[in-house]
Amino acid sequence: MEVKSKKTIVIHSKVAYGYVGSNTTSLVLQLAGLDVIAVPTVILSNRFGLPTVGGGLIPADLFQEILDGILALNILDEVSTIVTGYIGSAALVEITAQFIVKIKESHPEIVYLCDPVMGDQPQGLYVKEEVPQALITKLLPLADILTPNQFEMETLLNQKIETFEKLRTSIQQHAVLHTKDILVTGCRFVTINDQLLHIIVKQQEQYEGIPIDYVPVDPPGTGELFAALVLVLKYRKYEDYKDCAKQASQLIQRVLRRMVKEGRSEFDLRDILAVSPCT
Repeated sequence: MEVKSKKTIVIHSKVAYGYVGSNTTSLVLQLAGLDVIAVPTVILSNRFGLPTVGGGLIPADLFQEILDGILALNILDEVSTIVTGYIGSAALVEITAQFIVKIKESHPEIVYLCDPVMGDQPQGLYVKEEVPQALITKLLPLADILTPNQFEMETLLNQKIETFEKLRTSIQQHAVLHTKDILVTGCRFVTINDQLLHIIVKQQEQYEGIPIDYVPVDPPGTGELFAALVLVLKYRKYEDYKDCAKQASQLIQRVLRRMVKEGRSEFDLRDILAVSPCT
């Protein structure tokens, strides 16, 4: 991926407290020296899953005005990448898709990374039931790169994936996904030692499984941390996504092991700084 500039448009959730959504994605990119144009899809006091949460979705008309305002600035020549993450309604997915279509029409070289944040095991979906289908129909065709976890990949494919071969066959048979670069995280396969997780990297027609040790902590925001690190490493260091995925997973595992020792289950600023390839 040749980067002609340093600006990335990040369309993601925003929380006042904690390291999920744009709080992580934008920070990792900025620590690597990349400018961020951050657009919130939701503004919350904190992540879902804690005892209380305040805030809510950005109203569709306001969201539209923000994106229109970005287009009106005529700064797309300065943009290299778009990243989307948590989008909490089908209406905002539709508006996001229209925005990306307009950008791709005038600047097809801008790379779009879609992190289809929808849910995980064991909790399942944590978006409205309308959102997955909206992502599948509106954003999937536009994406250059996808970074789903196993649950999200199964949701995109509408089937359980229990083996590496099943995953590869299902992607190859999918009308849209077979054309995309994909990094699937947190994979557990029934035919493989359950003490290992796998990242499956599909780049063009090549597939590779990357085994990683299971660390018994799963802090919210790990997916967006992984996606941001992959992007930074692709810009700064590696040509192949498999090398980006290996390095990103090693950086994250180092932090997770420290969290286990300290008895923590949420990321803090030290963790984000520790994984930054440029700090």
